[in-house]
Amino acid sequence: MTDFAADKTHISSPAVLGALLFIAATGGYLRSTSPSALGPKDREILAEVEVALRNQLSDEPGVKKALAEVSDSISCVRSQAEAVSLTAAKYEKQRTAALAHLGVASIKGASVWPPTSQTAVQRFGSWNDALKAAGLATSSSGRARGQLRFDEAAYDKAIAMFVADCDDRDLGATYKAYGEYAAEHKGEVPSAAAVRKFYGSWNAALASAG
Repeated sequence: MTDFAADKTHISSPAVLGALLFIAATGGYLRSTSPSALGPKDREILAEVEVALRNQLSDEPGVKKALAEVSDSISCVRSQAEAVSLTAAKYEKQRTAALAHLGVASIKGASVWPPTSQTAVQRFGSWNDALKAAGLATSSSGRARGQLRFDEAAYDKAIAMFVADCDDRDLGATYKAYGEYAAEHKGEVPSAAAVRKFYGSWNAALASAG
């Protein structure tokens, strides 16, 4: 099962930005000794995140706890001396953990928060544009390897989405399976041959997804 179909227009763009900020702060590597007060834009983001959470969580304590975590995450990101980076692959990996933490299942036909990285790309035009809108560091990686039309972030995102799709459908993340996946999403993701060339091997490609 995949949640491509789930992520359409139900979750607002500010809530998508909130997801990026929330995920960017998770994983235990960010520390904030002097939390930043949320500005007007971040308060708007938090308000839209609340709307999304109330649509998927039935208990008030759960909503308040999740909102507090998101607020702390945004404050933590804003307090960093340098812009925080976040790849699509890392986002997808942490998103899976976040959904489990929130007790939310990714269900076909229903929007869930945090949404997929593909939703962020669809809303803002590219992963880098989504990061820029959220105030996160953008990727400066070039397009030296593989197909020129895809940059490093696109390769990482494609593998992360493929692995997540295989997990949902209880399938093995094999090179052959990716070839079929790439054919189904032709033009949206790199080909299997391009992926193997980019990473050096299929195992290295899978390792990039964590």
